[in-house]
Amino acid sequence: MPNFKNGVIRDGSSAGSGRPLGNVKNGVIRDGSSVGSGRPVGNVKNGVIRDGSSVGSGRPVGNVKNGVVKKGSSLGSGSTVGKVRDYSMKGGDYLDETTAVACYHFLVKRIF
Repeated sequence: MPNFKNGVIRDGSSAGSGRPLGNVKNGVIRDGSSVGSGRPVGNVKNGVIRDGSSVGSGRPVGNVKNGVVKKGSSLGSGSTVGKVRDYSMKGGDYLDETTAVACYHFLVKRIF
C-alpha cells in the first residue's frame, strides 16, 4: 500500500518507509525521490487532474468533486470512476482529495 510523508509517496507499509515512487509540491507531481526533484508527470488545479508539467497546463484526465472521482475534463463532469477512499494511501489525509487521487493515478496505478 502506498504511503505519504513529508511530500514523498513511497510503496512501504508504514508512513515514511519503502521505495520512493514520487513526490508532490505546490500541486505538481514528480517522479523523483525527494520533494521538488524529478520529472513532472502531472498537476492539480481547482479539482481537475492534468498530465502537464506545470499547474493548470496539460490535458485534463480526471476530476474530483464531493468525494467522487470522475473521468472528465471539467469539474463534476464525466463518467464516475470511484470514490476518493478507493484511492487512499497511509498518511494521505494531509493531502487534499484531488492531490491524493492524482498522486495515486500518476505514481501508483493509472485509473483514468
